[in-house]
Amino acid sequence: MKEKGALKQNKEVLDLAFSILYDSNCQLNFIAPDKHEYCIWTDGLNALLGKDMMSDLTWNDLDTLLSMEIKLRLLDLENIQIPDTPPPIPKEPSNYDFVYDCN
Repeated sequence: MKEKGALKQNKEVLDLAFSILYDSNCQLNFIAPDKHEYCIWTDGLNALLGKDMMSDLTWNDLDTLLSMEIKLRLLDLENIQIPDTPPPIPKEPSNYDFVYDCN
């Protein structure tokens, strides 16, 4: 059972590892601390190299933006006006007596 745990851990490390080859015999090896950092690092390097950013994080961000765009267009179809400025933030209440301690 210990071996399976070690193999699983090694696979997780391999999923977070990447290398930069800067010479025929030289390379820099990296291991990100987590999947989020791995996506940021590899997307950043791909952007600097002029390549597509194809990580899960990028796809999730694109999906969110696309969903918001569709919702905005649907609102526009219904002639619902979307203000250019956000509504003002209300002042804080003078007291917080409405918060009760239920203990």
